[in-house]
Amino acid sequence: VELQKQKKIFDKENIQILAISTDDLKGPSDLASKTDIQFPLLFTSADSDVPDSYGVFNLFGDGLASASLFLIDKRGQIAWKSIGENTGHFVTAEKVLQQIDFLK
Repeated sequence: VELQKQKKIFDKENIQILAISTDDLKGPSDLASKTDIQFPLLFTSADSDVPDSYGVFNLFGDGLASASLFLIDKRGQIAWKSIGENTGHFVTAEKVLQQIDFLK
């Protein structure tokens, strides 16, 4: 939700946001309607390769993907990442914008 509030800044910087969730597949419309998210949402099952390939699956033994954010560079490489320390931990939009400025 915080990233959505800064969408104009991300758009100006030509930064694309993609949310990936392993929530119940009935959740996409529910999440989008509750949060007014206006960037792409990818829903995948918890047992797919996506969370595991980014090293964010089952970090707390709960069978869930941790809340994480990755900045991917123009070559498709991970330039920066923030992996949640617990289920309620999310990186701030301000921190993301600082990292983007640093990576320029």
